[in-house]
Amino acid sequence: MEQKLCEESVCPTRIPVASRDEKGFELLLGMNIQKKAKKIPGSLILEAAYALTASTDITEDTRDIFPEGLPPSYVFIATLRLKGTSSRLTFDLWRVLSKDKEIQVAVTLSGKDKSVVFTTTSLTAEEQRVTFRGVQTLYDGKWHQLKVLVRPRQVSSFLDDLLIQEELLEPVEPIYINGETQVAKRRGTDLPVAVEIQKVRLYCDPHQSERETACEIYSVCPLNRTATVDEEDWTTRAAWGARSH
Repeated sequence: MEQKLCEESVCPTRIPVASRDEKGFELLLGMNIQKKAKKIPGSLILEAAYALTASTDITEDTRDIFPEGLPPSYVFIATLRLKGTSSRLTFDLWRVLSKDKEIQVAVTLSGKDKSVVFTTTSLTAEEQRVTFRGVQTLYDGKWHQLKVLVRPRQVSSFLDDLLIQEELLEPVEPIYINGETQVAKRRGTDLPVAVEIQKVRLYCDPHQSERETACEIYSVCPLNRTATVDEEDWTTRAAWGARSH
């Protein structure tokens, strides 16, 4: 009941998904990524994506994105491709900063050790962090879907529909909304990072994690789908490589 009440108050907007609308935040739209970044072909022939460059500043006031803060449970989903130097950098794919520039929530990609770090608030410390290993393929230059499922006392990570890791959380504090929300920023700085993004959403219903598959990734659901030229070339090379060994 508590989560349902929070959905009604914290998540007034809806995202069209298949035959239903899901409550949540369409960050491609809310963060003005579609206006600030160049439109490019996505993971499938009918999908569009956006290329953020090292000079694309994706920053908005948090009160304009999450006017009532974040719900106690939510699903963060991003479909992205890391190419070139971005696959070796450590940067916050998404973060919510306080007025004093302290991180309240963040999903951080660490190209150095090929991991993902989730940061959130804590009642007993300044912050709490969970590091997810086993996501090396996220950094291989292909399209991937990253999903972080947050519940009041647990956080789980998924890559291309595969459960990677589950970890317990300590109780969290609500976020302050008087700071900024940002996408693709170097960790600890305000420098943008070049990354290609097809989807970045936050759903308020944790069960959307089960409903939202990674079939936009060609290698996950290749039947009856057409990959973009980049993905077809990569798949062909991978197949020939496998046959040659």
